Amino acid sequence: MNLKRYRELLVRNWPAKIISLAAALILFMFYRINTLEERFFSVPLTVDPPVGLAVANPYPRSVRIRLRGQEESIFPILEDDIAVSADFARIKAEGEFRVPLRVSLGSTALGVTPLEIKVEPAEIVLYLEYRVDRSVEVVPVIRGLPAHGYELVQYTITPSVVDILGPRSQIQALERLMTEEIDVTGRSEDFLVRVRIASSNPLVTMPGGRSVEFQGIIREAEIIKTFEDIDIISLDLPTNLRLADPLPRGSIRLQGTQLDIENLAPSQLRLVVDCSEIDYPVTARFLTQPDIPPGYGVLKYDPQELVLRFVPAGTEGTAGNQGETR
Repeated sequence: MNLKRYRELLVRNWPAKIISLAAALILFMFYRINTLEERFFSVPLTVDPPVGLAVANPYPRSVRIRLRGQEESIFPILEDDIAVSADFARIKAEGEFRVPLRVSLGSTALGVTPLEIKVEPAEIVLYLEYRVDRSVEVVPVIRGLPAHGYELVQYTITPSVVDILGPRSQIQALERLMTEEIDVTGRSEDFLVRVRIASSNPLVTMPGGRSVEFQGIIREAEIIKTFEDIDIISLDLPTNLRLADPLPRGSIRLQGTQLDIENLAPSQLRLVVDCSEIDYPVTARFLTQPDIPPGYGVLKYDPQELVLRFVPAGTEGTAGNQGETR
């Protein structure tokens, strides 16, 4: 076949031949596409706003990545070598923006072909505000009660004030921060614990850290109790005299530790009248004095004075609480 004949055959029905060739290429590409594998995983989303600005609305902390390519090429790619970040290139001030996401590839993902990467979502809506900082008080959240007879009398938090940083509207709305629960149940001694600050707002950061030290001071609980129907006793009354009338009953109001007062019996308490200066029948006014075990504080007692009448011991009549001779 000469050259002329070959050229004639080559250009004969050339439109049909071109269409056939194109169809073959398309079929080949479809075949290649159908033989590509897909791989899905999630990666953290990096959102680093421009200097002086902060994100003021919730946003996804991770995104879904779809890799498409040859099986032997895409499965060795490490997830750490796929990084996704928000693109703030054109943003300089406050406002609401639709921000595209960009993908950065690391070593195991470089040079892989064919490789199709799709990020879901491809963009996010962010509202940016000016970034501000301030100092706020830390308040402890205390749960439970110390052991019976003890109480939490004092506590300190270190630091008691922390710095917070974030979008203007969020920071201005915060007056104080609460700690996680601090359980004092059953404690009878001083204690020191480290506790986290319970902040549920991911848009607010604490440059100094999210934990503080709580020191609790535990002491025996002090209570006040009034004991009624207490004996009143006359002391050092001469044997030749007696009280003309029975002594009344009294009351004493005491302060002390809860455990001590709970174990104190009314029979251990009394009011006394000193009759040692009386040596003949007389009616006179006497001051009473509380007689109690050591370790208690007397807040009040009643009666504080009595008018007593003394008669000879042989005189008929009945008198009570003649008391003791010392």
